[in-house]
Amino acid sequence: MSEPTTFVLRAVMLSPMHIGIVAPCDFFDGNGNLLLCEGALISENIHKKLYNRRLFCNAQQATAILTDDPLHALAVVSKKLSVADAELSVNGSFDVEACEGLAKSVYSNWQFDPDACIGFMRVASPGTPSACQAILAALFVAELGVAHAFTRHEVIDLIGSALTMNLGSMALHDKMAEFAGILPRSFQPLVMKHPNQAAEILLDIGAPETWSRAVLQHHENLNGSGYPNGLSRSNIILEARMLRLVDIFAARQRVRRGRGPLHWSMSRARNLPGLTEHIFRADLDLLDTSLVRLLMGRLGLFPPGSIVRLSNGEMAIVSRRARDFVHAGTRTPREVWSFLDVNGKPHPAPCVRRINRVGLRDFRILAYAQDDLPHLPPYDWPIVWGYESQVQ
Repeated sequence: MSEPTTFVLRAVMLSPMHIGIVAPCDFFDGNGNLLLCEGALISENIHKKLYNRRLFCNAQQATAILTDDPLHALAVVSKKLSVADAELSVNGSFDVEACEGLAKSVYSNWQFDPDACIGFMRVASPGTPSACQAILAALFVAELGVAHAFTRHEVIDLIGSALTMNLGSMALHDKMAEFAGILPRSFQPLVMKHPNQAAEILLDIGAPETWSRAVLQHHENLNGSGYPNGLSRSNIILEARMLRLVDIFAARQRVRRGRGPLHWSMSRARNLPGLTEHIFRADLDLLDTSLVRLLMGRLGLFPPGSIVRLSNGEMAIVSRRARDFVHAGTRTPREVWSFLDVNGKPHPAPCVRRINRVGLRDFRILAYAQDDLPHLPPYDWPIVWGYESQVQ
């Protein structure tokens, strides 16, 4: 097993234009294993072997090769989604082609660097609460769509349904995010009608039928206790069951005051079934459990963006999902990136910390720290994944 890298990895792509030239940087896989050295000739055979792999480079070498910035792109999507919804409330118009463009942007950027996209949207707030949660839900539903062998077009429609499931009521959802505990009764009628409202808007503007049906049914529960129509089991389309799951899961992944469980118990992290039951609790009776297992299986015990407290007192973030490093029977990140020192002060740049390995400078994960998120100081999150600063 190779040693983990000590620098931040940034996603890159090889194009056919690179055939016949020397590698402009070192290329690694997601575990930090070196695949191709800087200066090596990129032959047609080497290009064929690497073309369909997810590749990374040292973030400091990123200027040597053209790379996308998916995190900046998601921030743009967030802003455009909020603006489009605000314009809808003012003049009643909404451009379905523009919305499809946002869905395609989320899909392409998720495809390019899914861990960075998911992790960034969990911890950062590049927009309103409603837009950020919609984008995180869209990223999760992309994972489910691909796992179900949906076509590219079907996955994009699925992402579009996640982005628009609260269409026409995003301002309401922003207000709801400010409340801790039980919502005032005055909100209830508005909440109950929002799936119908969004679905009607989508039908009026000519959105695909499955897209609008998924939005209409995204608050239906398998046991028939949902709304607006009290549907159950097979009467709820697969796409809507996916939306229901990712909507709940995205809310659990982001900061929502008084909407628990906000922290994940390490004692439940021994296996995915235990952790799944702890996270979802009674909501498991409402959801398609096969989809729950599928999503949790893809993301693992420490999804990208998980905040953890280390044995030395530092706070760290899991940048990429664990792949093949197993410790004490669980799939654990090989490394995490410390961003707060033992005194709670931000590191100027994230510092690598090797987890559960033999040596004096190795560390253990003591606890999930999602419950500490509301109290974390601002941090320049894109640099954790090797992308440019978004601090103005």
